[in-house]
This record gives sequence, C-alpha cells and structure tokens, in this order.
Amino acid sequence: MHKTTRNILIADGGSTKVEWLLTDTDGNTKASFISDGFNVARISQKDAVSYFSDVRKKLDPAVFINEIHYYGSGAATPEICSAVENAIREVWNPEVAEVQSDMLAACRVTEGTPGIVCILGTGSNSAFFDGKKMIRNIPPLGFILGDEGGGTALGKRLLGDIFKEIAPKCVCDAFFNETGLSKGDVIEKVYRSAAPNIFLASFVPFIKKHLDNSYINSLVMQEFRRFISRNVARYENSHSYPVSYIGSVAYHFRDILREVTESEGFKVGLIEQHPMSGLKIYHSGYHVL
Repeated sequence: MHKTTRNILIADGGSTKVEWLLTDTDGNTKASFISDGFNVARISQKDAVSYFSDVRKKLDPAVFINEIHYYGSGAATPEICSAVENAIREVWNPEVAEVQSDMLAACRVTEGTPGIVCILGTGSNSAFFDGKKMIRNIPPLGFILGDEGGGTALGKRLLGDIFKEIAPKCVCDAFFNETGLSKGDVIEKVYRSAAPNIFLASFVPFIKKHLDNSYINSLVMQEFRRFISRNVARYENSHSYPVSYIGSVAYHFRDILREVTESEGFKVGLIEQHPMSGLKIYHSGYHVL
C-alpha cells in the first residue's frame, strides 16, 4: 500500500534566532531558513500569531503542512506551550501542533538511547532520558544561580579573573587589546544592560582562540567539571549511562569536554552543535543507511 507523504515543519527556537526546517516523511528537505528569536515564555499569543504569520510568508503557500513541532527556550509549563500551540494553529491549522522545550529537543536527538542528555550553549541544562521521555531534570537555575559550563559561566569566570588580576598578564593584555573594553564598560554591560548573560557569553570566541594557553585551558576544564559534578553526577546511577551533549559550547570545546567527562568516569555519547539533523530523523522517521 502506498504511504501518503506528510510535510513536517520543525523549529529549533532560541532567544536570539530560530532555525526552521520543512521536511517530509520521505526525508526531503523542502525549505530551511533562520528567523529572529524569541522566548516563548515572554510572548503574548497575539504577538506569536503575528510572528508566525511572517514566518509563513517564507514558505510555499501551495504546500500543506501536516505537522509543526516547535522547540524553544522558555517552554517550561503546559500553559506557555498551549498559548504558542494555539498561535500556530491559528496561522497554519496543521493536523499536529506541538510546542516543547529545547531540552526535549536535545533528548530526541539521541534517537531513543537512554542516558543523560545535556545542553551546553549560552547557558546549560540536563535531563535523564529513558529513550521516550524525560524522567528527571536537574534545574539549570539560570546564569545567576547555575548554568555551569555554559558560555555565560565561562565568560563570567574569565572577566572576574582578568579584573582581579588572577589571569596571567599575557591573557589580560590580549583581552584588552582585542576587546578594547575597560572595567567600567564591563560593569555597565553586566549590571545595567537588558541581557547580561548574552554579553558574558560573547567572550567564548576569545576563550576558544586562546585555548592553548594553560590558564584558559584550565578555566574551561574546571567549569566543565563543575557542570558534571553539579548536574550530571546528580542523576541516579549516572555512571551507568552515556552522557550526550548538544550546543555550541559543547561542540567547539568537544575535545576538552570529552576528556573531562571521561576523566570523571562517564561514557560520552553524542556531541552535536545543533539538534536539527537529529530532529529531522526523529520526526520524519527517515534514516540514511
């Protein structure tokens, strides 16, 4: 019997950008693009309808979309998810509309493998995934109380060490020469700007550039160990399962991350920069053999 092809729109949403992919159950990519990001917890249903209406204009109107799966930061409660789902239905009226957290997106990338799944990007998060659903989530607590191992935490450590003159002189000199920032500039950005976490995470490229410096290398290793001890190791029987990582920080520092994870007695699973390719497989059911 011939199986009807279904069109599936997937969104990997963050506060700064949203990655969209239109695929089908035959594994064909029909469209992909980037739109401005938003936090689903901070957008009204009316504004969400306006946002999705603009997104719809980027797609072929002749293509009926059967399913829409939106994964986003801030999708923390059923009420928040329901409001965004209603906006999606108002704009597209698909057969299936699903809004879930970016943490569940990371879990689904593992293709049903039970284990501990982590996000290391601007912030950090983790969950125990039984292969079908998240069983437990150690709360990330945001960049003030948590987010160990993420870009914001790395930037915070770097800036603190530079202005307290803990970092070696060569690192301090390189920082001031490359950024042109004074202590006053940093204080203004951290304590008086709307998004201090984004500012702090913006120093990750500097850290990556100077990773061969022993101080920088040690800083990254220490922060990853903090993430593991305060998050990964908190799950029951944590050493019995693979630990997978999704996110830009995880990917760009993957060699150090793998070394630290294994040195703490854990087995490393996946390390991926973006979840989209895994989400395509999950939702379309199409695997390249």
